[in-house]
Amino acid sequence: MKKPVAQLTLTLMDDGSMSIEGNVGDVHLALGMLDAAKAAVGNRLGRPSILEPHGAGLTVPNREVLVNPNERIYKLPQPT
Repeated sequence: MKKPVAQLTLTLMDDGSMSIEGNVGDVHLALGMLDAAKAAVGNRLGRPSILEPHGAGLTVPNREVLVNPNERIYKLPQPT
């Protein structure tokens, strides 16, 4: 079973500002997650039309996420 390790949430406000919440303390991890998400959104097939702006959620396969969390901050289980 997959368990969340880190999360980023981007929210665009009605005044044009944006909030970024989640694991932003590990800058390398946050930037890597944003890079992978940006690539996934840019490369997706069947992009939503203007009339359907939300589209479906995306899952990025682990082979395309080229960043690991700082092990001093995030205690990840070791494979057995």
